[in-house]
Amino acid sequence: MVATVSDMVLSVGYLLLWIVTWVVYQRRRNVFDGGSAIMLSYICYAVFSIITINDELFSITFEPLRLFPYIYLYLMLMIALWPAVYHHLHPVTEIEEPHTRMLKLTAWLICFCALCQVPDIASNFNDGLVMLFTDTDAGKDAYSEQLSDADEAGTAISNLFAIIYNSLSDVAIFLFFYFLTQKEKNRLLVAGLGFSIAVGLLIPVMHGQRSGVILGVLTLILGYFFFQEYYSRMLNLLVRGVGVVVLAMVALPVAAITFSRFDSMMAGVLGFLNWYIGQANVFFNNYGLDAGGIRYGDRTLNLFKRLIDSDTPANFVERREKYHNLELDDYYFSTFVGDFTIDFGPYLAIVIFLAFNTFVWYRIRRSGHSVKVHQLLLLYLSMCICMQGGMYLFAYADTANLRIVTLMGLYAYLCYHEKLLEKYPLENNEQN
Repeated sequence: MVATVSDMVLSVGYLLLWIVTWVVYQRRRNVFDGGSAIMLSYICYAVFSIITINDELFSITFEPLRLFPYIYLYLMLMIALWPAVYHHLHPVTEIEEPHTRMLKLTAWLICFCALCQVPDIASNFNDGLVMLFTDTDAGKDAYSEQLSDADEAGTAISNLFAIIYNSLSDVAIFLFFYFLTQKEKNRLLVAGLGFSIAVGLLIPVMHGQRSGVILGVLTLILGYFFFQEYYSRMLNLLVRGVGVVVLAMVALPVAAITFSRFDSMMAGVLGFLNWYIGQANVFFNNYGLDAGGIRYGDRTLNLFKRLIDSDTPANFVERREKYHNLELDDYYFSTFVGDFTIDFGPYLAIVIFLAFNTFVWYRIRRSGHSVKVHQLLLLYLSMCICMQGGMYLFAYADTANLRIVTLMGLYAYLCYHEKLLEKYPLENNEQN
């Protein structure tokens, strides 16, 4: 059963709405920045949604589409993009020097934790990455092995350095592109952060996982366009060239995993690819505003809630068992908006989105043509949520709540340090 005329009208209308939004956004200031990349990704997902609702096999997984959920989804995504739009319309030409060693210390900590992952990568290299290209079942087997251990996830600390590294993964990308904006670049530190980011892309592949790799690539794309205005023409060309090579290298193992898992199935690789990329908008339309109940924050605030409620599920296996009655859970994608509406209901989700993004907008407001690093970091967090969750879910959920802690912790330190400098100015710009 393929899409009805009504489904097609609604899906095409949703696509056209994002195209118009992107065009207006670009015409107000003819610069392709992080907000441009996010909106363009939403256009891409809307295209794949149209493809998948017309797939003879996957179309049976969806219910008829309705108008209001698409309006709700668009408005919520625009609320989430509000800080990015403000930044786009109030351009800056300079990033103020924060005069603190904390950023470099954090970067070196990330590099050290990444190095601590090398022995594990080396010991599993042949059984992980190499096997993807020599054994057609390797990707499927590795993924199945990870699922078999999923019921133990989130219950104990097994590798402290890996936890620190994962919690700082988005900070690593922010610092990598930020340090490239400096006139006197610490090449060793930039190279170390580049290596750390590569480790983050490699580990999921070796476990037969694609989501971690794709989210990492999306964040890298966002990070580049977030900072590209501060780069010279030659540096932009260099970064883009390296980026193309990295994307090509990442695409090979991801393709191998995809073929391993889905090539033998009836729908085929292309069918599953269309379904994975396009399902979030459609599933949100079907169930995002009424999934037959709510999870009371058990996914989006999982780690925080576990500190005060011992009955909170420790992983997705326990959570799916607890909320088996829901029409839609994290087994399928429903965008990060859907994660919040299923966790808190459609009304409280609006309050949360307005409160957080109003806070971000208020804190990044500025006069003049310079911006502080802590303002960029907070804006980056809000845009990461948008970029990573457009076709997926809230990527900072479960134990990834730690990434919120590290990002906000670094933001709080930079704000505190700024106030300290205002009260006790440094002589000769000596860094503390």
